[in-house]
Amino acid sequence: MTKGFRRFLYVLMAFLLVVSVISGGKTLYYLWLLTFLIWLSMVLMLRHNERNLYILYYTSDNVVSSGDAVNIDYKLSNTSIVPILHAVIEFKLDKKMDTDSSLKEIAYFKNFDRINFSKDIICKYRGYYKLGKVKVDLYDPLMIGKRTIDFNKEVDITVYPKVMPIKERVLQSMDFFGTLKSNRQTLEDRTNLVNIRPYQPGDQLKNIHWKISARKDDLHTKEFEQTVSTKLVVLLNGQYSEGLNLLEEEEMVSFVASLSKRFLDDEINMKVVVNNHAGLILEGNTGSDFHNFLEALTSFESDSEFSFASFVNRYMNVDMVKSGQEIVLVSQTLSQSFFEALAQNHQRLTVFTFSPKTLEEKELYAKYQSRLLRLHYIDRIMDVTYGQ
Repeated sequence: MTKGFRRFLYVLMAFLLVVSVISGGKTLYYLWLLTFLIWLSMVLMLRHNERNLYILYYTSDNVVSSGDAVNIDYKLSNTSIVPILHAVIEFKLDKKMDTDSSLKEIAYFKNFDRINFSKDIICKYRGYYKLGKVKVDLYDPLMIGKRTIDFNKEVDITVYPKVMPIKERVLQSMDFFGTLKSNRQTLEDRTNLVNIRPYQPGDQLKNIHWKISARKDDLHTKEFEQTVSTKLVVLLNGQYSEGLNLLEEEEMVSFVASLSKRFLDDEINMKVVVNNHAGLILEGNTGSDFHNFLEALTSFESDSEFSFASFVNRYMNVDMVKSGQEIVLVSQTLSQSFFEALAQNHQRLTVFTFSPKTLEEKELYAKYQSRLLRLHYIDRIMDVTYGQ
């Protein structure tokens, strides 16, 4: 409608100008001048409105968990004496965010007027987002012209994986890591000598420094830096696959975050190794380390081309899993090839995945469930939904 009317006006102005020049009649000149003044006034009004429209916005929270909602308030102000008769306001959101509110509004601003808009946004997926992008299309009263204003004063929003208490009864029923001890058990890092002191009864004979003992004619022993032995190792599947279920991936990462918090708070030394493009490795043994886990898991993406089964086997072969470590595998999906590859390794493994959805999956999981390969289902352990 706007383009058609604008074209008609331009054609009319051109026609009146040509006819008035040819005929020399004053009336046609006056009509052309009137038409030109109308067009010019619309252009100047539109430019004036563009310079005098301002926006202010803020969010209820800047840090939330996946599945939570944030509220963002927009305040658009016309600071001019000239009203804005027609404006179309479009609020931009990341595709991973969701809202029941309309993202496009039509507004009329009186002179020195302010209009408030409030949007409730559901942050279904973890990540780092920017809110606040707004596009405003301004029209003159006759809908001849249009001006577009892009407001990009962005507000940063951090969406962490949701950390939930894991069902206690499920943990007890399967004796979940019942043999794990706290991080008080330590190992000596024999590559890092920190002190040499006189021998005391109870010191290990292998730590005696024989050269210094012979020189001083008294036994002296070496002290090495104490390192904590890793008791829990979580291998997280970050392999890319077609048709990836983002909500299940969200719940999978939430499970790993919840598991990490539980054991770090209990001062159990744990490691999370991720099969993704970045090759992420997280280690900690106290509750204060959990924030690093949370930040890293927030950025997790399934973008690896390396198969998860090969990744697991390589980890256990290269790192030669220490005695006493509990190996936990977390994967969104499991396949026949995955089980066949793991069957070659006789290490005891605990696998967390999602409940089988088809009869074929149920039969496959039942076939490979064993004393060495224990399957548990994340969706039965975690009572959480993400904006559904």
